[in-house]
Amino acid sequence: MLDNVAVEPGATLMVKLSGTAGLPAAGLDSVAVNVAAKGDSDSGTVVVYPSGELEPDAASVSYDKAHYASTTLVTKVGSDGQVKVVNQGTASMRVYLDVQGYTLRQDDSQGSSYVALPPQRVLTPTSLGGGGNLELKPLGKGGVPAAGVTAVALTVTAKSTSTGTIRVYPAGEGWPADATIDYPKDAAQQNFAIAELGANGAVNIHNLGWGSADVAVDVVGYFTRSTGTAQRAGLRSVPPVRVAEKLVIPAGGDKVVDPRGVAGVPVLNTTAVGIGVTAFGTGTGGIQVYPTRTAAAPGPTVSYVPDTEATGFTLAKLGGDGKVSLHNTGSSPVTVWVDVLSYAELVDRSFPEPSTVGEAIENITGTADVSDTVDSDSENIAITSKTDDSGTTTVKVPRDPQQGIKVSNDAGTTTLKLPASGTATRTAGGTVLYDGTGSHHSIGVQPTTDGGFRTFAHLNDASAPTSYSFPLDLPTGTRLTIDELDGSALIVKEHASTTEPAVLLEEVTRIQKPWAKDAGGRTWPTSYSVEGDTLNLNIDLTPVTDTSGAAVLPRFPVVADPWVKRNCGIVTCSWYFSKATTRWIKSKFDNHGWKVATASTVICGNLPHPVAKGACAIAIAYYYNSAFNNTRAAYNRGGCLVVRVNVLWGATPITAWRTVRFDNVPLSNRYCYTS
Repeated sequence: MLDNVAVEPGATLMVKLSGTAGLPAAGLDSVAVNVAAKGDSDSGTVVVYPSGELEPDAASVSYDKAHYASTTLVTKVGSDGQVKVVNQGTASMRVYLDVQGYTLRQDDSQGSSYVALPPQRVLTPTSLGGGGNLELKPLGKGGVPAAGVTAVALTVTAKSTSTGTIRVYPAGEGWPADATIDYPKDAAQQNFAIAELGANGAVNIHNLGWGSADVAVDVVGYFTRSTGTAQRAGLRSVPPVRVAEKLVIPAGGDKVVDPRGVAGVPVLNTTAVGIGVTAFGTGTGGIQVYPTRTAAAPGPTVSYVPDTEATGFTLAKLGGDGKVSLHNTGSSPVTVWVDVLSYAELVDRSFPEPSTVGEAIENITGTADVSDTVDSDSENIAITSKTDDSGTTTVKVPRDPQQGIKVSNDAGTTTLKLPASGTATRTAGGTVLYDGTGSHHSIGVQPTTDGGFRTFAHLNDASAPTSYSFPLDLPTGTRLTIDELDGSALIVKEHASTTEPAVLLEEVTRIQKPWAKDAGGRTWPTSYSVEGDTLNLNIDLTPVTDTSGAAVLPRFPVVADPWVKRNCGIVTCSWYFSKATTRWIKSKFDNHGWKVATASTVICGNLPHPVAKGACAIAIAYYYNSAFNNTRAAYNRGGCLVVRVNVLWGATPITAWRTVRFDNVPLSNRYCYTS
């Protein structure tokens, strides 16, 4: 899909997948894609994510200037059949993108099903000479059946005293042009691979190098068309979401991560998750990923060397408690980030009937990210507080729903009133419950560990309303609107200059795009609408037709979720310069030169968030071409320049500058003002 394409620092490529390279033109949900990248003069990170979504924190590949770093991952495709590829490095890089397989949307016909396995070694370290080929027969090994298998999911590790590449491909076929692993000298490299079996049930492993390489292979799952296979699952995708941030794993130590519910991964019927693991440490070692309460994996998902970021991916089987373990094989601590991109859901799903409203909600959301550090007082059943670089945010969930949920931070206090009645109760899992304003629905609230909260409409039966109103009392100078990019809702604040035509629209709070799931796990269309300062949650429960032509009705109860996130301390924050300001910025460039110093003053100098302003001032030295090109593009189309920054918890300009992005939108965008 991409063949050694150069990408400038901070630049984004749109890559069309549907209808190309043998992929279907419609119904495409996700692709298994090998991403290989190499910096021209520096290290960096590549992010791959679906079009129509905000750029996530999640890393796809961590590359350097010495060799091509590769990660194969299962990632979601945008509704237009495209993905975005972003160079988050400080210099240009080159990238390859090779598709290994795909999945269709949930209602489309299935190909092979996936069966997750605890990682098992099927090839112990074996020396493979330069130009040598090894035929691996995984059938009947490591939990893989002896027959009925179409492909295997593998982690391949290579290490050599020289350099070269490893290719994994079906036995009996010619070796492909693009490598599975590009291994450097004296450093272990891994990559995940979905390897189709040849006619003889084997895969070839080819070493295209001058010297020998030690190769080891672990199996983590397999694909089958057999309908009688236990635990067979369909692969599903989600927009990449970070579920664990800066986990410090001690030498020889372990951490447990629960990915369910947090990233849209179902709590029930999920057998595995597609997770990306990024590691950074001062020593050498690896991160093994495996089901909780089982033996450690034989090999790592990602190996790391001193002071170098490394990223790996695997389809990790969940333990009996729905979690995965991460083990550090190194002799010194390592910092780890964990991202979720996809999951495997049982084909033959079962859903226990919830006995309470709280159970129905928690069966869908889980409680992994529900805050367990909660205070209370006479008026509020739950009070949480989160402090970071953007200040302190306090969430108060009232005992009387008519008082509304209060969110207080530096921007002021926002009150979200609930379509609820009665007195609040709280489950053992931390979910706050209210009666509805009618007998056919209830309302739930979950304060979350990120400093925000989720609120839910629980539709008891078919007589429940399908639209719910949440009136808001907003801080002075802010207003409520809908984000046209992804359907989320925003509380925004306008910043105007008294000396220059600098008008910006700043996100204060983001309310994530809504979703609704019924008791059978089916997702139903949802949307927001805004009437003044009231946010309406709309749920479309119109029966649909499945692939057999049968009508599908919602299975009650149905749970729908607006999730209120904090401001820039949690998500990508955007500042939209008005059309007049964009024209003024271009005139400054024209008059004073298209220089870094000019950009730092007229663009970065006008950002109101101190960390974002400092981060932009650093980033402009590397991403100036992106800033220049987007200013020109915004001017030429009569639109607006946009600056986006993802300010993580505890961030400083030094740590946040790599997240700075420059963009442009047309005048038709609701945030792009003429003046």
